[in-house]
Formats: sequence, C-alpha cells, structure tokens
Amino acid sequence: MAGLLLHYGKVTVYCADGEGEACPEGVEVIRIPDGIRGQSGNIFAARSQAHPFLAWARKLGASLLCWPDAQKRWSREIVSTMGQNLDLNVNNIVITSGPIFSIHSEMCKWVTRNPKTVRWVMDFRDLWTNEIAPGLERRMPNCLTKLERPIEQRCHDTADLVTAIGQGLAKLLREDFGSDPLVLYNGYLASEVKQSQAERKVTGPKKVRYLGTIFPGLRSPALLFEAAAKLQLTDQQILFEFWCNDQDQIWKDAQRFDVQGLVKCHEGVGQQDALELIKSADANVVLNGLTPNANQVVTGKVFELMAVQRPVIAISGKDSELRKILATCGTTECVWDLDTACKILESLIEGSLPKFEDTQGQFSRESAVSHLLERLKIPEEG
Repeated sequence: MAGLLLHYGKVTVYCADGEGEACPEGVEVIRIPDGIRGQSGNIFAARSQAHPFLAWARKLGASLLCWPDAQKRWSREIVSTMGQNLDLNVNNIVITSGPIFSIHSEMCKWVTRNPKTVRWVMDFRDLWTNEIAPGLERRMPNCLTKLERPIEQRCHDTADLVTAIGQGLAKLLREDFGSDPLVLYNGYLASEVKQSQAERKVTGPKKVRYLGTIFPGLRSPALLFEAAAKLQLTDQQILFEFWCNDQDQIWKDAQRFDVQGLVKCHEGVGQQDALELIKSADANVVLNGLTPNANQVVTGKVFELMAVQRPVIAISGKDSELRKILATCGTTECVWDLDTACKILESLIEGSLPKFEDTQGQFSRESAVSHLLERLKIPEEG
C-alpha cells in the first residue's frame, strides 16, 4: 500500500535489513537490521531439522523470556528512529503491523509518552493473545497468555484505529478487546492484474500446486489425496506439486492414501519464481481448515491467486469467510469433506473449474486504501 499512499503525502517504510526492495520509487525506506531474525534466501524453506527436545526448549525459553516476542529490541529501535524523524508540523499517521507484536507494545508506550503527536493505526495480520488455531498458541504453558493479555488490551485502548485482514479476526478482536476493527483484506494491486499468459501444457496431467505453509491439523492436502484415491486418478490425469515447509508430512499423507505417484515436492523458490508457478498451474490450492465448520483467518495467498486469475481449489469450511469471498469471485465450489473434494477434482479433470476473478475490484489494495482513508477522514485525491 505504500505506493498507493504516496498520492496523499510522504511515505516512510521502516523494515528489517534486506526487506523493502519492492517499495516503489518515491517511498523512503529505512532499514533497521534485525540481529535475531535471519533473512531467508527463498520462501517456503524446508522445516528446521533441530532435535525435537531442542525445539521444545527453544520455544519454552522464548515463551518465558520474550514478552511479547524476540524482536522487542528491534521494535524499540524502530519506534525510537521513527520518533526522531517525525515532522511535527504535518499530520502524522503511523501504521504498525503484526505478528511482530512487540512493535505494537512499543508504539503503545511511545504514544502514551507523546500524546496527540500522531494518529496510530494498529494492524493485525494474525491473532496475538487470543489465538484459537491448534498448535499456534505462543505461550508455554498456555496459562502464561493471561499475563500477556493486559499488554494487548492497553494497545487496543490506546490505538486510534485497529485494522484486521478478515471479518472473523475482526470479530474476535471486537469481542475480546472492545475495539472496532476496520477490515482491510491483504488484497492485490489492481494496476498489475493481467490475464495469465504463461504457457501451460494442453496435454498431460492437470497440475495442482500449493506454495505455502503446512500446519498439521490445520492446513493439509489430505482430503485431496483421499479424493484422488477414491476417483482412482492416474498420473496421466493429475499431478499435485508442493513448495512448502514440511515435505515429510506431505509424503506421509500421500502414503496414507497410496497416491505417492501423483505427488511431487520441490525445494523453496524466490518470490518471482513462485509467481510464475501459480500463473502456469491448472489450479492452485488454498488450505484454510480441515472440517466443515472451519473458519480460519483468510490468508494473503488468496489475493495473490485472485490476481493471476487461475482456478482455485480451496479447503475451507462450508460457511467460512473464505468461501463467501470465493463465491463473490466466481468460484462456487469449496472443499470441506470427501464428497466436495471428489466433485472439485472431477470438475478440474473435465476442464470446467472456473477461474478465480474479482470482477468488481472490491478486494484490491486500491479499494483497501480507499476504506482506510475514509475511516481516517482523509480526502481522496481529485
């Protein structure tokens, strides 16, 4: 959104060293090196091979010592640098974004010490202390979350505006903290949407691709594997390809349904290569729950796929927010059980799976900026 906001004033982006390269010309980028979090050379890197006990001990140590997280020192430096660079003669708006939640807590302290200096927008990419997804709780044991909850409550009480990336997430924040979140989906740049011209083979198996993170019990392609087995699909009809963090789990699920011959896993790739892969897929997969009543946070990946306008296979609840978005964009089918999984794979093989397209432009980043400016009472240009 940085480039879009340039139409309304000066924009400065603060980020860790090695990030921010995608910011357009005119956006000031200030890099504060983060000595704790290393920079990855590719996305969807392989899972850490650390011994389970060491991984458990590391998580326990972080849970006991890092409040809210291990980036607290980095967040403090970001906020301090921001304060030194502010022009107090203009209207300043500061947007902090999680899940590096210490950036919120440090901003809360700064705003409390410097009242009426800026308007603070606190943005949520993920839930903080009220995480409900299994396995994603941040504290060990979970009872420690109660000690951290007041930190988040103070942030909600202090921020001028809270934003969230989905209706479900906003509902939880509203109920738990009493704020009134504005929903701003991650969106896509409408100015960059193009019909995919990447070459796709008209013969051979349908290529179904997933690029993202696997969470056991939350994000899994197992339903698709089970459906492929039931339909007795062959490697001449379909190929499931994965670029993800947990190839071992993919192979375990494939072996469980005896579809190893339909599956390929690959090493991590850079962002540009990932974009070309989703453009040239016959269908891209979104994993957003494993049961009919699932309604997880709508991931940013959804809007990347919306922008390339290729067919989508989404595993999500039958009444989920994601399914409603899919229906708005021409994709009426969703997977939440074996029957729906079989139906969507049959449509793919037949070539009748529709493309995923936001014809009304309501999920673009341009639209999100418009909603943000409206809530902040900033007149749009022109």
